[in-house]
Amino acid sequence: MALTEQHRLEHNRIFEEASALIKNEIPLHERPRMPAPGWFLRRRLKRALALFDRVLELKPENWPAMWLVGKIHQRLGDFNTALSWFERAYQENPSQPDVAREASMCAMNTGRHDVAIVFAHRATQIEPANAGLHANLALAYLQAGRISDAQASIERSIAGDPADKISQTIRAIIKHFATNGRTPPTTTSALLDYWLKNRGA
Repeated sequence: MALTEQHRLEHNRIFEEASALIKNEIPLHERPRMPAPGWFLRRRLKRALALFDRVLELKPENWPAMWLVGKIHQRLGDFNTALSWFERAYQENPSQPDVAREASMCAMNTGRHDVAIVFAHRATQIEPANAGLHANLALAYLQAGRISDAQASIERSIAGDPADKISQTIRAIIKHFATNGRTPPTTTSALLDYWLKNRGA
């Protein structure tokens, strides 16, 4: 149903207000790991969630609002709830690779390997030339224990961007597990913690 002019103005105003509250406070590609929010920031993020609830009441198909709600829950450490919002955003806009990528990342953080692989693969189908998306798929395969698939995906990533440090690191992690035959940790945080302690071993 089309919004009335009054509701359209309200929708836009509230969306902008909520977006301003979370500016520079949600994890993005250039700042993937952020510290846990303190009390004041948690209150601010929850205020933004309440505003986005109203945005979605006015315009239920607003996938950018769904994506931002997912990012807020991701920042709050609630990856299951974040994943459900990214899945909703993907249903509204399956052509946006960032939505599929975030769904994949959240699934990896909760150990839901099949879901992570599906969304990571969909992201590479949307943007086949995006090396970062192939690296993400490699990470999903690795956490699922599918080493050969992870190796193939990371080589596609590096072929697209040989200088990318993240892809180079993921390649080294995959090689580590391929060489020693150990089972990789099943979540991203556990995998990163393991690598920080064992790289070079």
